[in-house]
Amino acid sequence: MTAETISVPIGDILPLSGYAPGADSVYLFLTGPNLPSNGVKLDDVSVPVVTGDPSTFVETLVDADGHWEYNWNTRTKGATLDAGTYTVYIVTTPVGRRDLTPDESYTTLSVNLMRPTLSILPGGITIRTEPSGSEVWMDGTLQGTTPLNVPNVIEGNHSVEIRKEGYEPSIGNIIVTGGENITFEKTLVPGTVPATLAGTGPISPTAQIPFPISAVLLGLGAVIVVLRMSR
Repeated sequence: MTAETISVPIGDILPLSGYAPGADSVYLFLTGPNLPSNGVKLDDVSVPVVTGDPSTFVETLVDADGHWEYNWNTRTKGATLDAGTYTVYIVTTPVGRRDLTPDESYTTLSVNLMRPTLSILPGGITIRTEPSGSEVWMDGTLQGTTPLNVPNVIEGNHSVEIRKEGYEPSIGNIIVTGGENITFEKTLVPGTVPATLAGTGPISPTAQIPFPISAVLLGLGAVIVVLRMSR
């Protein structure tokens, strides 16, 4: 009797278990796409099963309560299985598929092996500034004003610029790790004084006013933020 089909990605470990009262061991083998019709050893698909030869099966002991279990690593030895539907046979004697008879005690499990997939989980960024009400531009697009939550940010490197009238813009990069929610806080620096200072007259073209350029590296868990103050 075959139960419902179980789907797992190739390379995952599939726990198998069951009951075989009165048996000392159970023997496991596999049939499916591009495999010999009589079956192959469950953990090494390069080994065809041979009826009567326990070494060509995966043998698992049955405990005193009749219970057995086995963890099947679907990244098998011998070859990589193709995606498709396979049948795991569990028998109480080492008998291949072609030699099974109605008198044999066995059961089967249908397994759909799928190609592994890569999922990129979006993250999120919460940005707060002092003062609030600052514009946040990410990758050249205005996202809103602070305090701001930016959801569904894809994994990777993103350029961020924070702007507010009367303050120096803050420009930098944020590296987002998939699935992470990040909080970033920034205090903006007031803009520079105009070129005419009270009581001193116009500033000579040869006069030099030092202007700081700063770089701040902030470690925020899975996030690296590098900020550069513009001139």
